Amino acid sequence: MRDTLTNLLVRRYCLAPVVAVTTVTTKRGVASRRGVIRERGAAIVEFSIVSLLLMTLAIGTYEMGMAWNDAQLVTQAARSGARVGGQLGSDPQTDQRVVEAIEAALGDLDNGLVKIVIFNSTAPDGTMPGACDTATHPGVAGLCSVYDISHFTTFTQGAWDPATRDDDLQTAEYLGVWIEVDRPLMTGFFGTSPLKITDSAVLRIEPRF
Repeated sequence: MRDTLTNLLVRRYCLAPVVAVTTVTTKRGVASRRGVIRERGAAIVEFSIVSLLLMTLAIGTYEMGMAWNDAQLVTQAARSGARVGGQLGSDPQTDQRVVEAIEAALGDLDNGLVKIVIFNSTAPDGTMPGACDTATHPGVAGLCSVYDISHFTTFTQGAWDPATRDDDLQTAEYLGVWIEVDRPLMTGFFGTSPLKITDSAVLRIEPRF
């Protein structure tokens, strides 16, 4: 009787029959969705680990690249100082001009200057005398003059007097310049202690005729 009444209403009023739709979720479907969620979670963890490694590599490359560039500045500063010292030789203002040349060559890195040593190079390999390594201003008489960052603004002559330097054609001495600079780490990722950069250069004093 109920089915007959429904068919009659459908035919008379053009009503579409109502069909009940039931969604059935199987155990396989639930497991599939859970698997997708787990894969997404694993991908996020892997991405985080890889990103950390890449970031560390990028920061390290940047820091070391900048440090290498600053090391080149220190090398250039030592060479500039030795060149000026070799040219001026026994001129009374030699050391002052050497310090000025080093300051100009260091550029912004001059704020980290620790020590400049202008020394009488007698060793075959051009190394600085051991007594000058730990010496402070004014240095060691007859061996070296030691200067620091304060001498960029107020210069006072060191212990190795330029007037005593041999610039004779036959016996001219070798003048060495040693520089130590503390370079702060820019990113702070590898600590806060500054990076110590040192370099030296040696040239023969140009003979005066």
